[in-house]
Amino acid sequence: MSRLSRALWASASATFAGGLIYSLIEPHRLQVRRFNVALPGLPRQVEGLRIAQLSDLHFSAITGPDVVRRAVHLCNQEKPDVVVLTGDYVSRRNSYAGFTLAQFWARDIRTYAEEMAAIVADLQAPEGVFAVPGNHDLANGNGADILGLLQNNGTQVMVNQTVYLRDVLPLTGFDDLRAGRPDLEKACADISPDTPQIILSHNPRLFPRLSERNCLFISGHTHGGQVHLPGTHFRRRPRDMRFSPWHQGWYRHANAQMFISVGVGSVHFPMRYNCPPEIVVYTLKRKMF
Repeated sequence: MSRLSRALWASASATFAGGLIYSLIEPHRLQVRRFNVALPGLPRQVEGLRIAQLSDLHFSAITGPDVVRRAVHLCNQEKPDVVVLTGDYVSRRNSYAGFTLAQFWARDIRTYAEEMAAIVADLQAPEGVFAVPGNHDLANGNGADILGLLQNNGTQVMVNQTVYLRDVLPLTGFDDLRAGRPDLEKACADISPDTPQIILSHNPRLFPRLSERNCLFISGHTHGGQVHLPGTHFRRRPRDMRFSPWHQGWYRHANAQMFISVGVGSVHFPMRYNCPPEIVVYTLKRKMF
């Protein structure tokens, strides 16, 4: 091997090693993203309402308590009026990538769920903390236990139902599209499509069925791909999202606006690259200036 070849090989190896080390650090670099969101016809009573979203905590053998505690701490610092949790609070035991060996030392899923629910109980929002299920939560018949733990710790779990924020703004939460049974007719029966509405769904693939509504549609599930390799279109997507045009951020159809959060935790392996975890804060406006 020539001196030039050795130099190039050493440089490539160093770059790869540096990227690998950084990918293990990025899952802990939690950021807060803030957006003003205008909804036509928004009632004056909810002008300026602040909604904080935490998605995809994935409390597990590869996303530990420090990550979730920091998410809760940062969320409380934002002083939101409402907190919404959009699913996948724990990870299925069979979801760990083989090379992590986590499946051999991971604890029972209920143990993770109990610890997660206790941490989430520290969230502070004067007008409530609301949660919808994700596909990992409902896997292997664990849904009732996991959602029950959240409910018992002060979180209002919403499965195909609507509550009214400040008595005027419908907040609708759906069952998971992949592992549950979202019931649009039941949840939206008395809500006109023109009425401003907040919709929670773990899976963004529900959006087309609600995209004629005047809504802010808040979701997660995709992790934004979790790992974005430089110079490629590689993203690690859930199986049901591989051919979807949606992976993270804002999307719009008519008056319907959807935001897909990249989430807080990591799944399959404890790595992120060019896709740091996030908390999202939405401030509702009657109009944008």
